[in-house]
Amino acid sequence: MKRKLCIDALKGREMAPGRHHLDTLKSVNDLGVALHRQQKYDEAEIMHRRALKGREKALGKDHRDTLQGANNLAWLLQNQTNNDEAETTRRDTAEGSEKELQRGDPDILLNSAGTGGKPYSQKEHEEQDITSALHRPDVQVSALGPDHADTLDTANLLGETLLDLKKYTEAEAMIPRAVVGRRRTLGPLHRDALLSANNLGVALCNQKKHHEAEVIYRYASVGAEKTLGPCHQDTLLCIYNLACALHKQRKYHEAEMTHWRALAGFEETLGPGHQHTLRSITKLAAILHDQRKYGAAEVMYRRAARETTKVLGVGHRLTVKSSHSLAVFLQARASSVLKRGHYRDEGLSFALWGG
Repeated sequence: MKRKLCIDALKGREMAPGRHHLDTLKSVNDLGVALHRQQKYDEAEIMHRRALKGREKALGKDHRDTLQGANNLAWLLQNQTNNDEAETTRRDTAEGSEKELQRGDPDILLNSAGTGGKPYSQKEHEEQDITSALHRPDVQVSALGPDHADTLDTANLLGETLLDLKKYTEAEAMIPRAVVGRRRTLGPLHRDALLSANNLGVALCNQKKHHEAEVIYRYASVGAEKTLGPCHQDTLLCIYNLACALHKQRKYHEAEMTHWRALAGFEETLGPGHQHTLRSITKLAAILHDQRKYGAAEVMYRRAARETTKVLGVGHRLTVKSSHSLAVFLQARASSVLKRGHYRDEGLSFALWGG
C-alpha cells in the first residue's frame, strides 16, 4: 500500500510540477524508501540515485535534503554489500552534516554520525546515529521549540528507531515526548498521536510492563476506531497489541475475544494470507491452548501451519514457528493421552484434564 501511494504521488507530481521539481524529488525519495523496506534493492537504488542527483543539482551537496538522500543511498548500498561505495557516500554525508550542524540546522541530526574510518553493519550505523541524536536533543528544541511539528516528528522517529534496535528503556523515555506533544498540538484523537501512543505501548510491553501497556493500548485502539474506523489496519494493530497485553496478564477471556476481533478485521481488510492475519491465528491458538480449549486450539494451530506454508513457503520464519508450535502442541496432547490411560488403570479421576 505504501509503495502504491508513493508511485501515485510521483506520477502526479511529474505531470504537474515536473520531473526535477523538489516535490517530485521528494516522491522519488519516498518511493525509494518504500522499495528498500520491501527489499527490492535494485528498484530502490534507481530511485535513490535519481533523487540524490536531482537534489544535488537543485539544492547543492550540503543541503539537508541532499544529505538525507545520500544517507538513504548509503544504507541501500550497505544492504547490497557494496561496502566501498557505501563507505564513501557515508563519509561525504558525515562531512556535509557537520557543516549543517555548525550552522545550527537541527533537521540533520539523524544523518550526523560519521563512520570512524571503518565499515559498519547496518545495526552499528543505526546505533551510532541514534546515540549521536540522543546526545544532542536540545539543538532542535532550542531552534524550533518543544511542540514544533519537526521536533515531535524527530522524537517519534527516534523512538521508533530505538524500538527497532530493541532499546526499550530508551524508547520509553523518548516516545512520551511525541505522545504528549502531539496530543497537545494535534488533539488526543489525531492519527499521529495515537500511533505514537501505540509505540509507547510496544516499549512498555517489551519490558514486561503489561498493565501500563494495556492502558496505553486501550486509549490507542479506542481512539483509532473513532478516528480511522474499526477495520482500518492501524486500528486493528492497536487491538491486536491490546489482546497480547491482556494475554500476558492472564486475562484470558477478554484476550480471546479481543484476538477474535483483530483476526476478523485482518481477514476482512488484509485478506487471509496476510502476515498480520497469520500472526493473529497463531496468537489465538496459544490463548485457546492456555484456556485448555484443546480442540479449538488444535484447529487454529493446524490452520496457522497450513496457511503460512501455503502463503510464505516452508522456509519462512513464521512458517517454521507455526509448524513448531503445532508439533509441540500435538506432542503435549499425545503425552496427555498416555497419562490419562495410566491414570485410568489406577482408577483415578480424569476430570482435571478438561477438553
